[in-house]
Amino acid sequence: MKKIICLVLAVLVLLCSAVTVSAADSTDALKTSKDCIYFQIPTETSVAWHNFSVVFCHIWSEGNDGGDFFAWQSKDERCEDLGNGYWSYDVSGFEFKEDASYAVIFSNENGMQTYNLSFTSACLGDIVVCEGDTCVNPVDSSKRCTVAHWLSNRDSVHPVAQIGSDGATVDPDGVFNDNLDLSWGNSEGVSIEFPEVEIETEAPTEEETEAEIVADNEKSDSSSINFSIWYIIGGAVVLLIAAVIIIVVISRKKRG
Repeated sequence: MKKIICLVLAVLVLLCSAVTVSAADSTDALKTSKDCIYFQIPTETSVAWHNFSVVFCHIWSEGNDGGDFFAWQSKDERCEDLGNGYWSYDVSGFEFKEDASYAVIFSNENGMQTYNLSFTSACLGDIVVCEGDTCVNPVDSSKRCTVAHWLSNRDSVHPVAQIGSDGATVDPDGVFNDNLDLSWGNSEGVSIEFPEVEIETEAPTEEETEAEIVADNEKSDSSSINFSIWYIIGGAVVLLIAAVIIIVVISRKKRG
């Protein structure tokens, strides 16, 4: 009888462990996709992001014919929270041209943002990280922003060298030459390899209001709560079934 009870308990332990590992894997292990780019929230004391609920990803094409893909911090720029400080942004439907240069900025609703970072096809599936450095915000030299790098492409894809609002050159990595385009701050020789993708033209989007951000976050929190409830119910059902099995086994043993 003791052997049977021990066997049932062992099965329960394995089931609970499997559920726990599965839940941990969904957040602890970041599984990347070439359809997205990723951002790890800065945790260094000097540049740590605090008290925010939304991360935005702003991408634009540089040069005289360039422009923003979407309006700054609009709904279309919202990233997905993957947990454990990681956020993702889906770029699978974007139209990238082979003869253009691109850059990206990650920001939150409280004014924190990364410095302009070059973006090429090699960066698809890569993670943007911040290691504690800051630099002048080129749009407003009285402010500072977090220096960001690609995790896997740091040596080949760098922050964009620019002319700041005070007229000084901003080049966090110090790798570009002095011959800069004063309009956009492009360095000569930068090339990218993006495939041409045809997508439907979308209407311009408006910047998301604070009320809309709160409403969307409440929906997200509600979904998380519902998942937790079902998780608890599932565990309770497993334990109930196990208890019934134990009772049946004990009853049969006594009858025998």
